Amino acid sequence: MKEQKIVRRLVPVDFLDLDGLELWLEEMAAKGLHFQKFGTFFAQFRPGEPARVRYHAEPTEKGGNTIPAQAADYDDMGWSYVGKIGYLALFRTADPDAPEFHTDPVTQSYTLDRLTKNLTRFVWLLLVLMAALVAFMVWARLASSFGLVLSLVRFSSLYTNLVILADVALILYFSWGVWGLCRLRRRLRAGIPHQRPRHWRHTGLVRQGYTLLLSIAALVQIGFTAAHFAGVTRWDMELSDLDRPAPVLSLAELEGDGYAPEPFYYPGYEGPDRDNFVSYDCRPLARIYEVTQTGTVDGERRYLKMEWYNLTLPFLAGPMLEDLMDYELYDLRYVPERYAVEELSAPGFDRLVVAEDVDYGGQQLFARLGNRVVYLDYTGSRDLTEHLDRVAALLRWDR
Repeated sequence: MKEQKIVRRLVPVDFLDLDGLELWLEEMAAKGLHFQKFGTFFAQFRPGEPARVRYHAEPTEKGGNTIPAQAADYDDMGWSYVGKIGYLALFRTADPDAPEFHTDPVTQSYTLDRLTKNLTRFVWLLLVLMAALVAFMVWARLASSFGLVLSLVRFSSLYTNLVILADVALILYFSWGVWGLCRLRRRLRAGIPHQRPRHWRHTGLVRQGYTLLLSIAALVQIGFTAAHFAGVTRWDMELSDLDRPAPVLSLAELEGDGYAPEPFYYPGYEGPDRDNFVSYDCRPLARIYEVTQTGTVDGERRYLKMEWYNLTLPFLAGPMLEDLMDYELYDLRYVPERYAVEELSAPGFDRLVVAEDVDYGGQQLFARLGNRVVYLDYTGSRDLTEHLDRVAALLRWDR
């Protein structure tokens, strides 16, 4: 007779959920799937006739595949050893009259001593490391000159933050499971018999969700990184060579007659004109254009830098504008007399802020419409507030 193939099933219960493991394996046996062994995420079963069996998870002194020394004694009681998962040995019986492993709660509590002691030490180590990591992240966040949304959008810190949050959530969930075992041990030690629940719960969803979430996030991050370096999601070129649609507020048109571009120059430099340059970058949270223009009018320098953002999540646009203002006007809180900041109301804008540098001249404009954000840094004799129709057109631009 041809031997049935092994069937794998994702383990839906947590490995610290002793009752859940027993009940789930019993339910699988009733469906004709008989347990063979555990893997990291999957359990192996051999198909057969449905059977009413009982399983028991017994804490052991050693992990790995070491067969418990008491296995022979349990076999005499009608319980067969079927495998291990960590520090838990699994036993099975098809005899409805086979005695329970433990009839005295206090004696049963002793079997949990070593397991709970080892797990508790491990939990405290994880919590200390987690606290140190969170403290470092908070310090780095407070010490950074970039706001949270600006960091997420510009520097792709989304994956790192997601991993840290997921790790913290998993550690807390694991800690809760260990404390559950400690509570069980205390109740047994007090002589209170343990009542096994009637149904198992999907306690393994947290671990599975963690693995799935990080796997998807890693694939997305790898994909975006590969596309970035392959030039699929980014490009840059000199403004004079621009041959594709891009949102550009022309400095030449803004200045009028007499304006002449001033190419970037440095002794020995032979690369592209970085002072008249446009770049595009598509990131998970935004499409970003940056345009730099430099020139002269009658020998006086003119400069215009633009940052254009199309946020993937519209609710990030407001915080993004605030982060840009905090970063670009970083010394406003220390020397407020340096800037003349004015919040304007004009058609075509959800928010519009203009800051003039009283000490050094020039204007900085911050604008938002829907999920679009534009930042302009201008040095010249013109007034950006007289060209708000052009700025509004930048916010409406779409290729």
